[in-house]
Amino acid sequence: MEKFSCLFIFLFIAMPGYSQQDSLGIEPKLSVGLSYNTYRGDLGEGYQSGGLALQLSYIFGHEKRLHGGIHAAVGSFSGYELRSEPLDFTTEVFPNNYFKANFISVHYSLQYDIFRRANWLVYIRQGLGIMRFVPRDEQGNSLTDALETRADNESYGNATAILPTQAGVDYYLPNRLGLGLKLGWLNTTTDYLDNISLLGRRSGNDNIFQLILQLHLPL
Repeated sequence: MEKFSCLFIFLFIAMPGYSQQDSLGIEPKLSVGLSYNTYRGDLGEGYQSGGLALQLSYIFGHEKRLHGGIHAAVGSFSGYELRSEPLDFTTEVFPNNYFKANFISVHYSLQYDIFRRANWLVYIRQGLGIMRFVPRDEQGNSLTDALETRADNESYGNATAILPTQAGVDYYLPNRLGLGLKLGWLNTTTDYLDNISLLGRRSGNDNIFQLILQLHLPL
């Protein structure tokens, strides 16, 4: 996260505001899109498995490079193949080897426009929000209340703060419609997206990487 913070500060100081010719996208926009979500946690290796999500954004009208927007998403992600330390066979713990989680999220972000010329826009974003998630097993049963799948006295809630970090590029047509490609991380504050923490071998919070295709509609 430190490298993104330094990048924001540098760009804010080094680059001027818009000139009068940089009018592209100053009006507010509504964006709709679809994302492919890959998960990293205690099931599987790296960012594997996946799921889809519907994305919806409202970008405020602006005249500066730094401006805000509100974003919401609803979708899913999944994982499988438990990586864990050997268990004490005297205990009756049965960790899940698979999960699929449905989620809904909303966050506010600050966007900094790095480059905008003619029909092109390149930007970075940092956000703050909340996500609700429900991990389920192969039969569709919620794992949150399945205490036998976790270590003794291990429980968690179904909501987490998120700090989405994203970068994207947009192309705008003469009629002001835009097409966008965006990628980034949700940066959750929980280790339980997959229902596993203490029994897992990987330390740190779980995370979601997203690749998002968008259509921008001027308002």
